[in-house]
Amino acid sequence: MQESNDLLFYLEMGNLAGEKGNDQEAIDWYVKGLQFAKAQANKPRIQQFSNLILTYL
Repeated sequence: MQESNDLLFYLEMGNLAGEKGNDQEAIDWYVKGLQFAKAQANKPRIQQFSNLILTYL
């Protein structure tokens, strides 16, 4: 359960940064989330974080 909460934390922090117009900070949070999702082999979250990063590039 903790791992899921950690992924949600990265997602929420990235979303907050993006809402405030801090695109680079949002990308940084999403990259951290992507790395964590990859370490867990969580394919749905890998896809989600990857898509979010591409949105900001």
